[in-house]
Amino acid sequence: SQITLPSKTHRQYLMRGLNSNDRADAIISHYQWIDSLKNIALAHALTSPQEVPVVRFEAKNGEIYTVHASSAGKAEREGESTLWLHDNDNTLLASLTFCVARSNGRTVLVIGGLQGPRRHVSREVIKQATRACHGLFPKRVLMEVIFQLASRSNISAIFAVSDEGHVFRALRYRLSKGRHFHASYDEFWEGLNGKKLSPFCWQLPLQMERKALEEIASKKRAEYRRRFALLDDIAASVHARIDPAVVSGKIQTKI
Repeated sequence: SQITLPSKTHRQYLMRGLNSNDRADAIISHYQWIDSLKNIALAHALTSPQEVPVVRFEAKNGEIYTVHASSAGKAEREGESTLWLHDNDNTLLASLTFCVARSNGRTVLVIGGLQGPRRHVSREVIKQATRACHGLFPKRVLMEVIFQLASRSNISAIFAVSDEGHVFRALRYRLSKGRHFHASYDEFWEGLNGKKLSPFCWQLPLQMERKALEEIASKKRAEYRRRFALLDDIAASVHARIDPAVVSGKIQTKI
């Protein structure tokens, strides 16, 4: 679905520091992983030129949020597949591009790009979405989809590009593409309890540990319960999408 696929190994791709063989291996591994998915519709969505809805969940006040998937398209230097989070008004809130590769005999997921909304989208829209999702930022919602996708598709580790490791930080792209690089990846990965392995790469946990309710101030427990319930709904939606035999609870995942 990407006409530039043959030339990817000759340019900066996924993460700085990879050689042409590394890039080729990562691309081949990604499509082998796609072929291994039980759900043909999900495999199609992750390779589709157009966005395809894959997960839908209900937030506060009945607002519906939808995660779409597609091939990487315009973010083709950052991976092979992209996830997109849209709100009730179809406003793009965040996007994440990744590739599933092999490392030391293991299947690993590598995040090459994580972007917020378009410039014309106000901060108030993001604040409203965060409130509707009980304190979860849009990028954090997409990460939950990644965590659940990894847990159900034989992913052994999750890696993510650092600020300096992003492909547009390479010398040849710094002047032409640097203006597209805004938020700090390092700060976000650190907030997810990530571990920086090298100047270019972070390792993220496979799942985010939840605080025990007893450790949370009593006045905040109700909000945390709602947040945990939302995370459970997202997980159920992802699991139902990955495994056709799974039927999610109250959220309808067939879109």
